[in-house]
Amino acid sequence: MAHNRVKESCSDQAVYYLVTNRIAGGRMLFKDVEKYKFKELLFAGSAKLSYQVIDYVFMDNHFHLLIKVPPTSEMDDLELLSRYRLYRKNEEINFINSEQKDDFREQIHDISFIIGNFEQRFVQWFNREHQSWGRLFGQRFDSEMIEVSAQSDSLLRVMAYISLNPVRAGIVTDPKDFFFCGYADRLAGGSVGDCDNDFFDLFCRNIETEDEKSKRKHFREVFRAYMLGLRRYKNADSQTLAEFFREVNLSEKLAWDDLFIHKCRFFTKCLVIGSEAFVREKLAKFSGKMKWKRIHEPYTEDEWNDIYSLKPRRRSG
Repeated sequence: MAHNRVKESCSDQAVYYLVTNRIAGGRMLFKDVEKYKFKELLFAGSAKLSYQVIDYVFMDNHFHLLIKVPPTSEMDDLELLSRYRLYRKNEEINFINSEQKDDFREQIHDISFIIGNFEQRFVQWFNREHQSWGRLFGQRFDSEMIEVSAQSDSLLRVMAYISLNPVRAGIVTDPKDFFFCGYADRLAGGSVGDCDNDFFDLFCRNIETEDEKSKRKHFREVFRAYMLGLRRYKNADSQTLAEFFREVNLSEKLAWDDLFIHKCRFFTKCLVIGSEAFVREKLAKFSGKMKWKRIHEPYTEDEWNDIYSLKPRRRSG
């Protein structure tokens, strides 16, 4: 079923998204070979479309991505044409007119097109590999717009949420030991860490250094301390289960899918994550277009250190 999505294309600033999708029925279909293919297609696609992978984790039945979509003005016409030729698999093709060129520029900066292209290519490969057919994912992917600024540590929290997936699942005790995640990738010097020196300027304000390599190193040290400080929370991405049971008046014998949906509610079942001011800004900008049946307000929990999400609530009365 189609659902609302908050997204925008900016000519002068990057936009960040947390992206999640799950296999239909919760089946555990992603083994090592599927995860390798996920990574291959994800990074290969960035040469044709306009995005950068900031973080990722590939689990047995779902994935999380943190995607940066750069400003549209950052790409000149020569680079745009190069990506168009890669996308069309034709080294001699040209744009018919300026309208087609502008449409393609917008398209490759659109999170729906970027992830839709990635998922389609993976499903086609998966069906060929396993001689299967039909849908693989249970629904359209979820996406949340993330604030990346010195006013909020939302980026760190989202990265920690992604990296701690295999820890919460009991696969490893330290995310550096899980091969299919961005944290292990960036420690190994992978391209997933190319933006880390930019994040140093936002989150390492008390550390003085001008060397780019040192900036990346210090940011990763700060992030590791931040992430491991959250590891004690078994359900750090939502209310405690006890609070949830009291709120909805249910026993603790919930079906696995109820537990799963509850666990992902704060991060993957909202639309925006950031400071209260950031969430209110996006609420004011997009609420008129969404045709919501419920009231939406910034939502947070005590342990979230002033990080808010955009969460619907029922109308009173």
